[in-house]
Amino acid sequence: MGTTVPESHQPILKRSLYGLLSTIRAKDGLISTNPVSFDWDGEFIRVSTLKERMKYKNLLANPIVSFCVVDDQDMTRYVEFRGRAELIDDPEGSLNKAIYRRQMGEEFDLDPPEAERVIIKIIPEQVSTPLLYDGQLEGITADNR
Repeated sequence: MGTTVPESHQPILKRSLYGLLSTIRAKDGLISTNPVSFDWDGEFIRVSTLKERMKYKNLLANPIVSFCVVDDQDMTRYVEFRGRAELIDDPEGSLNKAIYRRQMGEEFDLDPPEAERVIIKIIPEQVSTPLLYDGQLEGITADNR
């Protein structure tokens, strides 16, 4: 397993709107997983969050992170990143606005003026891109079972 996403799995990251971000809870060391919107630039996953959120506090204490996106067209394919998070201040909330624009096609900002946004940049140490059941379920959806 390397740190790059093979061409076969790139479309999953390009078309998907949500992924699952897992951090290690600072208070007890248990795993905390949250659905999040994300940006994929071809090399790194980036997530926008507020400094008041638990995921930010968890990452300050322990930067280990996992991020998983399941193919919205074939549930047997997914991409999982394991690595470390780099936290980057984003005072203008530019990433959050860009993600919303991609999803909704319009400008929108829910943040109050005093909001403090950061970008969670996932630095992959390992990327997994398995095909479950050797592709035997490819093309099978809830609609055509």
